[in-house]
This record gives sequence, structure tokens and C-alpha cells, in this order.
Amino acid sequence: MKTKLLILIFALSSSLIFSQEDKPDTALSLEQLLELVQQGKFAESEEATEREQKFAKERSRQATLLANAKAERARLEAIATQLETKFEANDAKLVVLEEQLKTRLGSLYETFGHLQGVTSDTQQQFESAVTSGQFGKDREIFLKDLSRRMGEGISLASVQELERLWYELQRELIASGNVQKFTATVVDNEGQTSEQNVVRIGNFNAVTEGEYLTYLPARGAYETLPRQPGRYLGGTYDVHDTSTGFVEFAIDPTGPQGGALLTNLISLPSFFEQIQYGRITGYTIILLFLLATGIFGWRTYILFNLDKNVKKEASGSKIGNNPLSRIFDIADKNKGADVETLELKLAEQILVERASIDTGIWLVRLISVVAPLLGLFGTITGMINTFQAITLFGTGDPKTMANGISEALVTTMLGLMTAIPATFMAAIMANYAKNILTVLEEQSTGMIAVASEENKA
Repeated sequence: MKTKLLILIFALSSSLIFSQEDKPDTALSLEQLLELVQQGKFAESEEATEREQKFAKERSRQATLLANAKAERARLEAIATQLETKFEANDAKLVVLEEQLKTRLGSLYETFGHLQGVTSDTQQQFESAVTSGQFGKDREIFLKDLSRRMGEGISLASVQELERLWYELQRELIASGNVQKFTATVVDNEGQTSEQNVVRIGNFNAVTEGEYLTYLPARGAYETLPRQPGRYLGGTYDVHDTSTGFVEFAIDPTGPQGGALLTNLISLPSFFEQIQYGRITGYTIILLFLLATGIFGWRTYILFNLDKNVKKEASGSKIGNNPLSRIFDIADKNKGADVETLELKLAEQILVERASIDTGIWLVRLISVVAPLLGLFGTITGMINTFQAITLFGTGDPKTMANGISEALVTTMLGLMTAIPATFMAAIMANYAKNILTVLEEQSTGMIAVASEENKA
């Protein structure tokens, strides 16, 4: 126990000695820190002084610049005041001079306005005229410049300019009444340009061989219409190939550019495009029409040959493989039978032949009845769609109702176009079948009568 106390006392005394030896180092570090702080404050003080001096110098320079700017503004304001005063004086002087010009021009002043109106209207007409593709754009440039100068009212047009104005008007007037062929630039529907022979018919239309053209003012060239009026294209070949005489040709008389009526005409949907308005109902009716047509062609061919062979067989020719030949075979097989048995056998065979002869007729008749009913169904659905469009969009735009009305009318049209031919088809097939069956019944009746006479004998 004593030993442990001695060790503890020795350890405490050692730690005290070590802590006393460390004190001079700590004091030295604090002195160095204080010195560093003093040096930092001195450096910051020098930097702040330098900044203050620089700011004072910049302030003096900025004050000088501000004074110079104010002086320049005052100078410019003085100049502006002088110019404004001079402008007002010149403006008043200009009004007086214009009045003097009007007074001295007298009736000539009206000439400026008249020439400006004529040249401006003529320029606008020539810009879109179909004749511009032939005569070029020089006349438009001339008219535009002349119209501008006449609007300024400074100097009158020269005699040469007036003569050219008269010439351009007269040339356009003459061109509106003749047909000319010339070479011009044509832009096709794919945007490709080429030089082609163009025939201009007055100031109404321009055509190439098989195509109507329209004039593009921006490019100074002709362009083929995106769609052509198919039934009128024959005249384009005639007018393109004929140099003298008269040909039948369709023009658009609604305007000098030939655009309004022709544009509306080519925008009308074709027959096949109209069929698409019928949608699923219309396609169903078309399928029924094709089915009826196929049955009619197939059965008519068979019935026509049967009718021909039966008539030959009835006249005594041995054709074979036809209903009448099979009737004769039944009669030969029952030659010794009594009349009633023979009559029943022949009637049975006629019933068998009737079934094969009447094949397909019932289906064509059914199609002739169902087709208009499907058309009526399409009419109802189309009108429902129309009323739905009216409910959603109102009646302000007729185009919103066009699809429903088109569906209603197209399905009705398709139904009637199917029912009417199908009725005729069924009637033709039934007539062939009736003729064949009539021959069979006549021959059967004759054979029964012969058998009855033989039995009596």
C-alpha cells in the first residue's frame, strides 16, 4: 500500500515539472500572434487609403465627364430647337408652294390623279393577268414607277410614257380576244420547271397539251392545276394542235384569271371520293352489288346455254347433258308404266331441275330489296351525325354538317344504284329460267299425252 502511494506522488510531481517547462513556448506563440495582427491592420490601412485616393480621383473624372455631357446636351438641344424652327418654317413655306403649284397647274393637276389611278389599276390587273406569262413583268415595273411619280405630283409624264401606257392597254385589249401559242415557263405539281408550248385563250385560260394552267404572279410563270377537270381535257388537245378554224373548248368566264369557277370545279370530289363518304354502310352496299353482279354473270351464262340446248333438244337434236335430255331419259325408263306413274316421275324430275335452274335468283332478288334498306340505314346514321355536329358547333359553318349529309345522300344513292340493276338482273335470270321450265313442262305434257293414247289403244 505504501509502495502505491509513493508511485502516485512521483507521477504527480513529474507532471507539474513538465507543465512548467511548456509555459515559455505558449507565451512566445501569443506574442507572435499579436505581432501578426498588428502587421495585418497596417496592411489593411494602407489598402484602404489607396482605395480612397483612387475613388477621389475617379470622382473628379466622372464629374468632368458629367459636365461635358451636360454641355453637349445643351448644344444639341439648341441645334434641335433651330432645326425644329427651320422645319416649321419650311413646312409652312411648302404649303404655300404647293398651293402655288396647284394654282399654276390648274386643270393639269387633275391629270396627275387621273394618270395615277389608271396606272395603279392597270398595274394591279396586269400582275395577276394570264397574259403576263407571255408579255413579261417589264410592263408592271413601268406602270409601278409611273404611278409613283404621278402620286408625287412633281412632273407630268412624258409623251413617250403616255404612248407606252396606251400601247400596253391596247395590247391587253387585243390579247383578250385572240388565241396565241407561245413558249413559257411551266411549274408542274412537283415543283419542277420546264419550258413548254402554252396556248392562251384570251385572258381567260392558258393550257398545255392535256392540262389547264394558272398564272403565278410571284414567279412570273404558269403552274399546272393540282387537279384537272377530266371531262373538259379533250378540248386542250384540240386547241393545242389546231392552228386555224374552230374547236370546242371549255373556258372559265368568271374572271380574267380564269380561276373562280374552274377552282371550284376541280375541288368537287370525284365519284370514287364521294363513295368514301358512305363509310362502312356504303362499302357494304358496294359488296352486295358486286355479289349480285357476279351471280348474274355466272347464272346468266349457264341459263343462256341451257336455254339454247333445251330448245335444240326439243327440236330433235340429241345434245345430252341438259334438263330436257334427262326428262327424255325418265320417259324412256318408264315407257311401259301407266300414265299416272309416268306423270309423277316426270313431275318429280321437273322439280329437281327447277331447283338447279332457279339457283341464285333468290339471292339477287334479296339484294335488290336489302340494298335500298341499307341506303335508308345510312341516311339515318348520316342525319344523326349531322345533328350531333349542329349540337356541338352550331349552324354557323355548313362544312361541319357536310360529312353527315354526304353520308346520308351517298348511302341512299348507292342503295338505289344497287337495287335498280339487281331488280333487272333478277328479272332477266327469272325469264331465262321460266323459258327453260316452260319447255320442260310442254315436253312432259306431250309425252304424257302420247303415253295415254298408247294405253288406250
